[in-house]
This record gives sequence, C-alpha cells and structure tokens, in this order.
Amino acid sequence: MFQIRFTIYLLLALSFLPGRLTAQGPRGADAGEYVILNAQYGSERSHVDVTVRLKELARRDRPFRISHDSMNADPDHGRTKELRIFARGPNGRERMFEYRDGSVVDGAQFRGWGRGEWGNGNDRWSGRWEGEEREERERERHR
Repeated sequence: MFQIRFTIYLLLALSFLPGRLTAQGPRGADAGEYVILNAQYGSERSHVDVTVRLKELARRDRPFRISHDSMNADPDHGRTKELRIFARGPNGRERMFEYRDGSVVDGAQFRGWGRGEWGNGNDRWSGRWEGEEREERERERHR
C-alpha cells in the first residue's frame, strides 16, 4: 500500500515539473544580474529610444540580430548604428551594453528579459548616450 501511495505522489509531483520549468524559461526565470533602464539605437549624432521595441523582441525570448529592421528605426541613415542598453547592476551602478549593427543579443545577463519586466521608468537612467560608466572613466583619465 505504501509503495502505491508513494508512486502516486511521485507521479503527481513530476506532472507539475514541466509546467514550472516552462514558466521559468531556459535561463532560470530571467535571473540575470542587470536590470534594464533604457535602450537607445543609433549613433552619437542621432539616436532614438527603442525600449518598447526591445521589450517586444525580448518577450520572444530568442536571440536576435541588431539592424535598423529589427529595431524598426533608422535614425542615422547610411551610417553604422548600435543598440545601447543602459542597465543597473547588482552594485547599484549604471552600466552600458553596446551592440553594433549585425551583432546578436540574447539577453541572458538581464533580469526579467523574457518577461519584459524592465524599462518602465521606475528606475532612473542618466539619460546620457555615453552612459555614466564611460563618463566616469573619462573624468578619471583627465585628473
């Protein structure tokens, strides 16, 4: 009798496992280190906010290639552009991730990537194309 109950409980527990794994996704519930604050696409001369577009792509939870087609924007026609993702790290500091046209983004380092739980304006971004990190390095270099 004990073996039958144990087998039933075991089968019942295992039947819920695939649903839990699917809900978490292949990267363990989007458990990256960085929270996205904002995404910009273009060049230093001309760039646009693509945070909403990046969310759409991220919700597919598949790697994608950066281009003006994938970003639905061409803010600096005829020039090579890049996607800049501004994120807050575990230390609380802003970091910029750069992806040139043609490179692939997979989102593994970003928390909540596949669920699109970021970039809602709840966490402030510096608003600088160069990012805080790069500006701090420049200030240190000139001291």
